Amino acid sequence: MVYIVAGLAGALTAWSFAPNYWWTAILAMALMLTLLASLIRKNRMRATAVFALVFFGFHVQWVNVLGIDAWIALTILCSLPWLLLGAFNLDSTNYWFYLVPAAAVVAIETIRGTIPWGGFSWGLLAYSQLDGPLVNLATLGGQGLVSGAVVACAAAVVKLLKHRQLSALIVIVMLLLISRGVDTMQSTQTVTLAAIQGNVPRVGNELSTQRAAVLNNHLEVTQQLLTNVAYKTVAQPDLIVWPESGTDIDPLQPGLVADEIADLVSSTDIPVLIGATTWGSGDGSKSSGPRNAGILWQRDSGPGEMYFKNHLVPFGEYIPLREFIARFISRFDQIPSDFIAGAEPGVFEVGNSKIGDVICFEVAYADRIQKTIAAGAQVMVVQTNNATYGNTTQPAQQFAITRFRAIESQRAFLVASTSGISGLIRNDGTVIAQTKQFEADTVVGEVELISDRTFTHRYPHWVLVVSLLILIFALRRNRVK
Repeated sequence: MVYIVAGLAGALTAWSFAPNYWWTAILAMALMLTLLASLIRKNRMRATAVFALVFFGFHVQWVNVLGIDAWIALTILCSLPWLLLGAFNLDSTNYWFYLVPAAAVVAIETIRGTIPWGGFSWGLLAYSQLDGPLVNLATLGGQGLVSGAVVACAAAVVKLLKHRQLSALIVIVMLLLISRGVDTMQSTQTVTLAAIQGNVPRVGNELSTQRAAVLNNHLEVTQQLLTNVAYKTVAQPDLIVWPESGTDIDPLQPGLVADEIADLVSSTDIPVLIGATTWGSGDGSKSSGPRNAGILWQRDSGPGEMYFKNHLVPFGEYIPLREFIARFISRFDQIPSDFIAGAEPGVFEVGNSKIGDVICFEVAYADRIQKTIAAGAQVMVVQTNNATYGNTTQPAQQFAITRFRAIESQRAFLVASTSGISGLIRNDGTVIAQTKQFEADTVVGEVELISDRTFTHRYPHWVLVVSLLILIFALRRNRVK
């Protein structure tokens, strides 16, 4: 029965990431806390393992398009840090019951987002609260504070229902009032942005044919946007953004691709941020490997400022322990060259605006957004390519994470995806416009430029520090007993 309840809690947690099901995360954690408070350590660890495996088995099921082995491996990797929750002896009758599990979850999610190989910040409890009343806490304490608040509310539910402690309501009401009291930043300065979604048709088995088709799609959709701007049926954007892999044929090498992009950009005063795979470097030399880049292309100067993706995806853009792992998994031969990571945040000056850039999965890492905003970004763009995971839950999950980042950073976000979901998100997390998957489309809209930094971004680690202090004290307290 114990493991059935743990599995049910895991399934409810996975379900909570669907729109407006935020409350099921609190219910699921309440079930788990009730369960763990009644078990000895060995059984707590087992129950937590079942919970995490079921949760992530559902949540990252989209990765099975790469293979069942990839799905199983990622599920296990995401689940292992959750065993930490079972290490603590929980007593639902004292006030530490609010703090210790919440602090443990903050630590667990920090570990998951850090190791190994830079971690994988997917499936954080905070993301499940996107449409719920706790999400505005992100502006004060980021993903850690929101995840911790979910667990604290779950503890309050246990105390209320199991022990009839009406004082538990104070914890819930206090968190709700704090969240409700967070103000959205405002500005009189605005910028108009446009995203190009060219679509990724399956046109044949040859990679070169596929790449050429994707490039042509983005050229054609951009040209149609420029025509609409000329006829004043669409507002003129200050910047046009292509997605990641808008061209996987290097546009910095002399040839047809460079000429086609140059011809397109030469017809407009609007700069275009090209998403490209390139072997070029910012100084014009050739790098030792491919780079995943955002290249600001302008009529007068051609390709200029560049952002090179900082946080590369292991087993997607590079192979850790390549020589050893390649002996057992032959399909990694499809990634013959490891991508080269950039070192600097991407901030482009466009007119009077400073526009930050991250690429694809980087949006899931709070530190990447923090560093970009610390470098001056007033608005953010995400260049992404979700075509591999089309018609799975991955694009919607990533778009939801982006909405969370908008609230956390108080920055508007433009998402440009090759095949969807592209969209424009205000700095309060509301969606102005978004596209459907696998349709050629554009997104154009005006958003505010915000220069102030949130408390979260000025003090990004305060929740983690407090959580670690709570856990250290709890461990010492258990030893004394």
